[in-house]
Parts: sequence; C-alpha cells; structure tokens
Amino acid sequence: QEPADYLEGSVDQADSPSAVIEHSMDDFGIPYFDYGVELSAPCRGVVVWAMIKEIGVDGMRQRVRLHNDMAKYIAAEAKTHPNLELLLEPTLSICCFRYVDSGVADLDILNQHLHRRLVRENEYMPSTTRVNGKLALRPCYIGARHQQVQAEELVKEVLRMGRALVEEQN
Repeated sequence: QEPADYLEGSVDQADSPSAVIEHSMDDFGIPYFDYGVELSAPCRGVVVWAMIKEIGVDGMRQRVRLHNDMAKYIAAEAKTHPNLELLLEPTLSICCFRYVDSGVADLDILNQHLHRRLVRENEYMPSTTRVNGKLALRPCYIGARHQQVQAEELVKEVLRMGRALVEEQN
C-alpha cells in the first residue's frame, strides 16, 4: 500500500542523507497559501507598527506587564483559595486554573458547567484547555481594554458560580 499523499517525502526518505523533503504545495510555484483572498501578501507587521505608533514602546511595555500581572494575580488567588487549584504557573498573560470542591466527584464536569455559565451569564469568557488531563479555565489577557479589575472580578465570579453549581448538585 502506498503512503498517503500528504505523507510523501516525510516517511520513507526522511532518514536518507540525499532526501529532498517535499511539501504538498511545492508544485504550485507561487505560495498561494501565504496570500489572502485578494492574492496579496498580508501586512503582518502593520498591527504592531500601529500599536507602537499609538502608545509607544513604553506603552507596549506597560500593557504587556499589566496583562502578565493579571495572570499572576489569578495564579496567586488560585494558590491560596481552598476552592481554586492552579494547574499551571502563568505563561505570559495566560493562567490555567479550576474550581475545586472536595464533595464533587468529577471536577472536569463541574468546570465544564462553570465555563458554560461564565460564558452565558457575564462578560468574562475564558477559554478552556486540558492540563495533565484536567479541564482548566484558561483566561488570556491581551486586549487593549483589559484592566486589573477584570482579573479580580473573574476570580469572584468563578467562586460564586462554582459554589452555586455545587449547591445545585447537592
């Protein structure tokens, strides 16, 4: 049986010193996958240029620090509060944590319901991910309008909604 077309050049020849690794788009000549609908290259640097032009390098530095501090705040709360568990130390402006309660058998289901309720009932919309097999709430702060109070309020809402969900289950 022949290898699938998308594996061509990546399995049989990869270990050969004379191997020429091929990409499925190599035959097209022009890298259409790197162009937008109008077939012009996107201006990837314009967003960064515009932000630096508007708020300057110091403004960018302050914004990055603020966003990183917001994730660190949530991590500190998760480390100290008995109903929160920090699943991963913050990476830049991302913090992975979850609501925990000793009376709940399946914390993944609890946090899945908590996430749905967060998205439906208020302005805080963290994404979710899995960390070592555990479902985590994953807020990421990168928006120009994010402020420290939003991280504080997210923690309060997670605690309030988590308690409410546990009470509903009992």
